[in-house]
This record gives sequence, C-alpha cells and structure tokens, in this order.
Amino acid sequence: MPRSLRQLLDLHPSLLIADTCSPRTEAALWLRGPGTAPVAVAAVDAEASTALPGAVARVLADPAAGGRRIQDLNAIAFCDGPGSVLGVRLAAAALRAWRAVAPGLALHSFHSLPLLALAHPGLAIIADARRDSWHAVRSSAPHDLLRVPSAELASLGPLGTPENFRRWSALPPGIEPRALPWGAAALISASPDAPLFHEAPEPEAFLHEAPAYAAWTPRVHQAPAAR
Repeated sequence: MPRSLRQLLDLHPSLLIADTCSPRTEAALWLRGPGTAPVAVAAVDAEASTALPGAVARVLADPAAGGRRIQDLNAIAFCDGPGSVLGVRLAAAALRAWRAVAPGLALHSFHSLPLLALAHPGLAIIADARRDSWHAVRSSAPHDLLRVPSAELASLGPLGTPENFRRWSALPPGIEPRALPWGAAALISASPDAPLFHEAPEPEAFLHEAPAYAAWTPRVHQAPAAR
C-alpha cells in the first residue's frame, strides 16, 4: 500500500530522499517533527554518478542533520522515474549499496510525473518514453502512469512536462506542453498527504511492463556437411 510523506515520517524518525531523474541531482533530509518541510536540501548539476554522492554529503553535513551518517538514517526514498534511466539506475544501485552498510534501512520509491500532476491540477503530465511514445499521467486522480503513443497525446487535454527532462521524440504538430519547474523536495513537501511512496526492497528503475526475453537453446555450431 503506498504511503504519504506524513505516514513515512510517522514510521521513520529520519528520511532521506534522492532524485536523479533530471540533469540536476537533488537530495533532501526530513526529520520527524511538527512540520513536513525538509531540514536540509542540496542540488548538484553534474552527471549522477558524482552528483548523487555530492548532494547526499552536503545534506548530511548540514548542521540540521545532527551529524547523521547514512548508517544512522531510518529510511531512504528515491525517484524511480520516469526520467533519466541512467540516473535512476545509478540511484537504485546506490540504495542497494547503502543498505549493505545499514541492513535495517527501509527503502522506498516514488514516481516523478504524479508529483507534477498534484502541483498543477488541470494538466496531464508527460515525459518522453522514446519510440514515438510518452509517459503520462492524467490531470485527474488516480495519477497512474500510462504509456501513450504520440498520436494520442491530444486526447489527454492540456499538457505539462518537466522543464529539464530530456526529450528525444518529436511532438505532433500543434502539441506543445507547458514547461513546469521540477524539484522533488519542494513538490513532495507541497503534497504531504498524497500516497506517493512505495516499498522498494529491491530498488530498480520504473518499467511499464517487465522485460521479456526470448528463449535460447544452446547447441554446438558445426560447419555444413560436405556434399
């Protein structure tokens, strides 16, 4: 069952959130208390493999973090997409490594596009899914993630898209979504009671469907018989 920020803080005295979905990597720390704003936030504009450790180090070095280290945290949540697939996978790998240091660490994930849909009622939110298709959430709840062909974008109504997410697919003529500011910490704080977070015991990037693999039967290859 998905949980809200407020519910996670009821369960965990400390919660670190990591977002690598865009070129700006962000980390934020929440501590249980009367409010739902993070006590420390840091953002780094760099490739996620270096930006994520840097952003987390800045957050934990903030005096408000109280000298906490990764192994002192109770829970970590990461944005599993849609967004930069490489960035998301690097974040998922980092969470697995951090859990090795702190086996009791609770791990959670959240999606990017529903956060923007909550902040911008009346807009369906889209992000490039490549192959002439788009990740999308409708303007009305429930904000489930869909995969929509480019030709069907107009059926979603007015559109918005994260302003700094990468785009490869061409939009159909006449379709131009509104660019929306993306910042996971601020958006999460603005919707503290929305059920955004899912347990992620094995962190991985979001996929609309599980990958399918063709069966392969091993055999020894031999030269054709001489005629």
